[in-house]
Amino acid sequence: MAELGDLNRNNQRLLRKSTFRGTDHNQFIWALQCERENCGHVYGANGSDFHQRRCPKCDGGMPGL
Repeated sequence: MAELGDLNRNNQRLLRKSTFRGTDHNQFIWALQCERENCGHVYGANGSDFHQRRCPKCDGGMPGL
């Protein structure tokens, strides 16, 4: 399971886990931040998607929640 501060393979860092319900299989929304150079975009995603998420601002990822 991902821990706060973890970075996925697409340079997206897990900032925090919320108590808000997501949209997939009873997941909760996690706040992610893009660590790619000159971005820093913060967005929400289902916890189950963390490992594969790409930044919606600079890397063509799906819109955040």
